[in-house]
Amino acid sequence: MTTMKRIVIPATAEHAGIHTMAINVEWVCIFCGQERGEPYIVKSYDGSRYMNVHGWRNPCGHTELYSEVRHDYLDKNRG
Repeated sequence: MTTMKRIVIPATAEHAGIHTMAINVEWVCIFCGQERGEPYIVKSYDGSRYMNVHGWRNPCGHTELYSEVRHDYLDKNRG
């Protein structure tokens, strides 16, 4: 069974410091399927404003962009 985690990420690239989305995701790398690293709080800066969201470092070495995580989440949760 895959571990699920609830994380907060920017809802858009230009989030204005307020546009977040809290999502439940399978806690595996979208590139290789290995388990992701533990989430921690980071600052996301969109060029004008900061906000706190989750970040993580994957032990596999893959870097997942928020845009890629959003896209993967939305693809899997379209109704």
